[in-house]
Amino acid sequence: MTAMLQKKVLFLALVGACGLAHAAGADTSNDPSSSTRSEISNNLSNTYGNTNINQTGTAYLEGISVYEVFDPKADAMATARVDDVQKNLGNKLNVTDPANAAMSGSVTGIQGNAGVNNASGFFNQQANNVAITSASGKKSGAAAAVSFEQLNDGNTYTFAQPLYGTSNKMDATMSNSVSNIQGNAGINNAAGAGNQQKNDVALSSASSAVLATASAGGTQVNHGIAVTTFLPINGTASITGSVNNVTGNVGLNNAAGLSNQQVNSLSVAATH
Repeated sequence: MTAMLQKKVLFLALVGACGLAHAAGADTSNDPSSSTRSEISNNLSNTYGNTNINQTGTAYLEGISVYEVFDPKADAMATARVDDVQKNLGNKLNVTDPANAAMSGSVTGIQGNAGVNNASGFFNQQANNVAITSASGKKSGAAAAVSFEQLNDGNTYTFAQPLYGTSNKMDATMSNSVSNIQGNAGINNAAGAGNQQKNDVALSSASSAVLATASAGGTQVNHGIAVTTFLPINGTASITGSVNNVTGNVGLNNAAGLSNQQVNSLSVAATH
């Protein structure tokens, strides 16, 4: 798979999605100084192929339609499709204690597919999805498509007095991990509440294909989120010394805070 992907599709894409496009009225009251950080350092060295990175962000995309029409006399057809939905709806959360998630020296020396999720906090959603198909024939077709939806709606977060002798700090750390991989790697690292992260890959291959199509698109929405803080919110999502010496596709999401939405989508259709 890796050799075919490198032979047919050679590109390196580095994407950092930051911004806010469709977010309605985050109500914040009694908000003292808070600190949330996303950190990536000493990573992504000797990485070849397709690389996607998100640090934080929200985007809103809609009205994406893709249609494929094949010869009804075609001998074979290969279709790979990923349809993925993540929703946080109407949750009420009172944070009074700390949370921590740590990963060290893990997920190394892998050939094939690796999916890694590391989260600290509450109502975080993470996913790694891969769909692969192949077909052969004198008149064949290949189609690959990825669609996604991420929705945070009507959630209420209250950061109150923590338990005695503790804090409300939420940390997610990844160190010296996800290295020396050949193939596909999806990595999600989140600290906080209501964060949504996913890596979607669809690969379709057909020999002697008369048509090959690939598409990717979806929707991310944050709406009606209310946050009340009586104490500072502190959290860190950090990745150090990781995601090195990877050949193929890498999707990496790293988020700290509340209701961050991140997606890496790769859709490839190839004929040979």
